[in-house]
Amino acid sequence: MFKPEIKTKQPFASQFLESALVPGKEKLANSYMLTGSNTMDMYFLALETARILNCSGKTKDCACTSCGWIAQNRHPAVITVSPVDYVHHNKDGKPRTVITIDQARGLKQSLSVSSQYHRVVIFTDAKEGKEYQSHAGPAWQDYKDHISPPVLQNSDSDRESWIPGPLSYKTFHSEPANALLKIIEEPPPGVTFFFLAKDREDMLDTIVSRSQTIPLAYNPEKNLETGILNEFFSKFPPKTREEAVLYSERLMEIAKENSTSPEDLLNLIEKYLVLLIRHNSENSGFCRHAINRLKRLQQAKTELNSYVNPQAVMDSLLIGLAASK
Repeated sequence: MFKPEIKTKQPFASQFLESALVPGKEKLANSYMLTGSNTMDMYFLALETARILNCSGKTKDCACTSCGWIAQNRHPAVITVSPVDYVHHNKDGKPRTVITIDQARGLKQSLSVSSQYHRVVIFTDAKEGKEYQSHAGPAWQDYKDHISPPVLQNSDSDRESWIPGPLSYKTFHSEPANALLKIIEEPPPGVTFFFLAKDREDMLDTIVSRSQTIPLAYNPEKNLETGILNEFFSKFPPKTREEAVLYSERLMEIAKENSTSPEDLLNLIEKYLVLLIRHNSENSGFCRHAINRLKRLQQAKTELNSYVNPQAVMDSLLIGLAASK
């Protein structure tokens, strides 16, 4: 579903979102909070979610109208809200240093009107201007062929100095946030929110409690663990017993190819599940499901330490995960 570029850089987060977008089995949350050090990756993930939700071709290299518009970031289904974006609702239509109450009210009014598209609203900090020109080039280097800065209202000009940044209390105050709480908790059909932040502690508790948090990998291109687990999470969890056995065999191959023990692989998977639980502590259903998976992983590690055949341990683990899906 997601483009290979972001799946390679952020396999966990992309698979987390992809699993919620499976046709016929959609389980998309009303609101997501993406956390980490790379806001560009967060913004890419939000746009990819919008692309998949509105794609009419449903193919890997789709060239439908919606996919083209979203790549250019000029699709009506994608709404970027920042101090310098979606500012036409401000009384003078000019940018601010914070997201304003007028922007929040304007967004609520806009979303009250039905749409044929699935709208994705992205809240982010953002900077723009000549003083940011030298920073924008390196920031966009890995993304310029895949996404673009949002287009301003009634303007087709390129925004070569636009850079997204993580939200904080300084840019997203309680007044505009509180104005949006009801619509975030109970959005109209076909609306999904994304909040981009460095850490959940940087956001108001009322927003955090209404959002499912997805932590992104830090500096993933330098992290060997990401490469090892990329293939694992691309099919996690397996759907059938047969798929589980085949995938178990592939996991053992991955361990061998990377000179990594099966126990080390399970430690990496366990570490990520613990991180997901910590970042979604308010979501009891999600945590209960993740804890059950965590218990199966811990049992598998116990079996490995008891000198049970590693392939048999992996078979049992993956079959168990498939049965509990």
